[in-house]
Amino acid sequence: MPLLKNYLKNTIGIDVPIKEFLPDEQKSLPFFIDQAYALYIAHLFNHKLIFLEKKDNENLTPDQYRKHTALVENAYNLPVVLILKHLEAYNRKRLIEKQIAFIIPDKQMFIPQLFIDFKEFRNAVTKKSEKLLPAAQCLLFYHLLKEDLNGINLKTIAGKLNYAPMSITRAVKDLEEKQLCTTNGRKEKTINFEQKNRELWQMALPYLQNPVKKEIFTDNFHDLYIKSGFNALTFYTNIADTGNNCFAISNDDFNYWRKKGKIKLLHEGEGEICLEVWKYPPALLAYDNMVDPLSLYMIFKDNDDERVQMEIETLTKGLL
Repeated sequence: MPLLKNYLKNTIGIDVPIKEFLPDEQKSLPFFIDQAYALYIAHLFNHKLIFLEKKDNENLTPDQYRKHTALVENAYNLPVVLILKHLEAYNRKRLIEKQIAFIIPDKQMFIPQLFIDFKEFRNAVTKKSEKLLPAAQCLLFYHLLKEDLNGINLKTIAGKLNYAPMSITRAVKDLEEKQLCTTNGRKEKTINFEQKNRELWQMALPYLQNPVKKEIFTDNFHDLYIKSGFNALTFYTNIADTGNNCFAISNDDFNYWRKKGKIKLLHEGEGEICLEVWKYPPALLAYDNMVDPLSLYMIFKDNDDERVQMEIETLTKGLL
């Protein structure tokens, strides 16, 4: 509770009285509720609330949380607020959509009963304009997936990624401004990622963007295409393939081959191939002619299918 109390004090500026339920105060609740949660009574803005704190780090689905909070609310006739140590961004969004109150100390507080919705991702809500530059995201994913870039100078990195030196300079500046990396040296700057990969990924998530600039449909196949969409998701996870052909190509390659007349655009549903035009080169990060798993995560992170969300979350945990 100290972490929660400090978070509430720093966020809303008041000390919130919180006390644990005494055994004789606890009404008859299902055994699994007693096993999974600790119950607290709190007074916030003259409202009496129950804080339902998850005892372990294993998260449940939003529907499960909704059933559990409803059980406690019905037993005590008081609003219930979930207290969680961590929750993925897509599941936080779903809790909000379902109007389930929750607090993740030092991250976010959403209590619709009191019209409270505070987000503190790096002390500010990330705006669209704050997304990483495509080259910066590509560089970051290259470091996370392909090769440790710590201590390597920017000119060498430009060669490895086949970007112009000025583009890499801007990309590194973008990463540095978002406190995702630091640089050393003056004439020959080198890059340094201080966090371990998993922590770096978590820090970067609010700034990451879907790599797909647009989708087009065609019947023209080229060897430079990289498998993407559900084709790639099936490769990396247990999700079944939809049977649709989906590939990725860089924006530069797309423009080049279209001018050459090698890619003919068709209306949706007419072409056998869905071609994703990417903001950075998919081939640079690809595995076995499949788009890389982190970019794939960004493509599917807002997908409404719960199975897809579970699989992509498992995918990143296994990688980083």
